[in-house]
Amino acid sequence: MADVMVTAWSNGDGWLSVDTAEWIAERAELCEELTNELREWMDERGHRDPTARVLVLWAKERTGEDPIGLYGDGLFWAHNTCNVENILSDDLGFLVFSAGGELGDLMVTMSGDGGLYGQPEVYRDTTTDTAYWADYAHAVGCCANGHQWETCDGYRLHCVNGGLFDGAPTISGQARVPFGDRERAYIACPQCRKSLRFTA
Repeated sequence: MADVMVTAWSNGDGWLSVDTAEWIAERAELCEELTNELREWMDERGHRDPTARVLVLWAKERTGEDPIGLYGDGLFWAHNTCNVENILSDDLGFLVFSAGGELGDLMVTMSGDGGLYGQPEVYRDTTTDTAYWADYAHAVGCCANGHQWETCDGYRLHCVNGGLFDGAPTISGQARVPFGDRERAYIACPQCRKSLRFTA
């Protein structure tokens, strides 16, 4: 499980994030051979950016098959965190493309400044279910008193262990910055106000 970081500007203004490299490491292993092959293929054909269209062409030329989607049908599954409001990834330029078939389950990821395309990296999927790659907003937190809360959308908090709470707590609303020190920012448990430690 990857550790989740809390970033907050002031009380009632904060969010959670996960280091993108850690998030990927939970799901895959870098395949240097395919990464180099893809980059060389792009250079040889004059493709500057690894767009979805370019990646589909690479997969099809390499295997003679169309790549398959997240659930085994359709074209490459693509997820661009630039277009998602509440995510845990700390890299706003992070993209994932998925392929299957003769290539085996693999993911192509890209990271760029503010969403600009960067150099692609190809990973071999190590999960038992590629749908795990779509789980980019789920985290579970526990406080010192054992209260458990989770978020499924990177925004709202839901009680895990059956406790009752009036209202609909949000991550941003529960953000606390003691004495204005952002290094000590935390998300307060809605039940007891202790700090919640999250994993994703």
